[in-house]
Amino acid sequence: MPDPVVRAADHLWGFLTALRGAGVPTAPTKRADLLRTLAESPPPGLPALYWYARIILLQDVSDLPAFERVFDAWFRQGAPGDVPIQGDDERAPSPGGPGADDPPSREVRPGEGIEASTLSTYGTRDFGLTGEHTAAFMRALQAAWPAVLPAVPSRRRRPARSGDRLDVRHAWRQAHRHDGEIIRLRRLARPPRPRRLLILVDVSGSLRRHTPDLLRAAYTALRAAPARTEVFTFGTRLTRITAALSHPHADRALRAVSKLVTDADGGTAIGAALEGFLANPRFVALARGALVIVLSDGLERGDPGPMVRATARLSRLGHRLVWWSPLACSPAYRPVTRAMAAQLPSLDHLGGVRDLRTALEEVRRLPAVLSGPRRLAARRWSAPRPRGTTR
Repeated sequence: MPDPVVRAADHLWGFLTALRGAGVPTAPTKRADLLRTLAESPPPGLPALYWYARIILLQDVSDLPAFERVFDAWFRQGAPGDVPIQGDDERAPSPGGPGADDPPSREVRPGEGIEASTLSTYGTRDFGLTGEHTAAFMRALQAAWPAVLPAVPSRRRRPARSGDRLDVRHAWRQAHRHDGEIIRLRRLARPPRPRRLLILVDVSGSLRRHTPDLLRAAYTALRAAPARTEVFTFGTRLTRITAALSHPHADRALRAVSKLVTDADGGTAIGAALEGFLANPRFVALARGALVIVLSDGLERGDPGPMVRATARLSRLGHRLVWWSPLACSPAYRPVTRAMAAQLPSLDHLGGVRDLRTALEEVRRLPAVLSGPRRLAARRWSAPRPRGTTR
């Protein structure tokens, strides 16, 4: 009889091969991450194995039906059999039966449930051309940003019909022209101006499918408020792309970003990138009092401590801290990984953005987020969520 460990490894490899045959993309780094996770922390049962494989391997929610068919054939039924590649009219039952759709409740240790990799890359990526359908969403986003950005009184006072201070200089000039007589009093006020908007975009490999749309969403914000918006990307390193993204033509701006961002589609080091941002005094000044938006799946490798501490400090510095994750677009999503669960109390809002359409929906929700109390994300996501609903 073969060694049980060898048989288990062969079965896992057959499962991964069947996934590729069913059209589910599984990068070599993801397969290696799954095998490493299973070796370091063996799952206590089939539901845990299901969630390990689902969270680490899946890159898009549209691949979920095919993934569940393959998993059901290789593990729940006990024999591989023939896995249908086409057709998703029936959803395969969860491996644990009814009521097993939620992830395991035990605490996730560092490195578990992580779809990201630690590998660093160096190169450029083409973010594609902007089609007419995409351009329509971008125009809608650019029109929506000014109405939702929070305002703050400007530091300089300007002439106004009503204000809290008299314009003494104007009164003196009027009196000088009219032999000491003051004909009309004018007041000074601080007109409102939009708060600074700081956008941090995750460009790691786990977000490869969504990166072009996320960058285009950031581009619309920069076009709507060019003097008050700053944009950064992070994967394995932090890059300031505000100047590159400020070109009037969207495709030329993205080509400039492609030349500047050399860690796209590589590994992820969210904690290190955010700590690098906060270690620069000039960058800290950009975050102080700003609306901070992070577009990331929050899948951090290793110790989540730096990421959690950096997120907490960003929350204290900024006016509001909003986290948009492509994973949160799925009705089955729960922020149960150790990093997301630990940083959830620092967030004012956790929403789902995976393309320009969902970005427009979240932008339109910002007024409600900005007008309410702070740090409500943990309370909202701890409440029971009806199936089929999104946040």
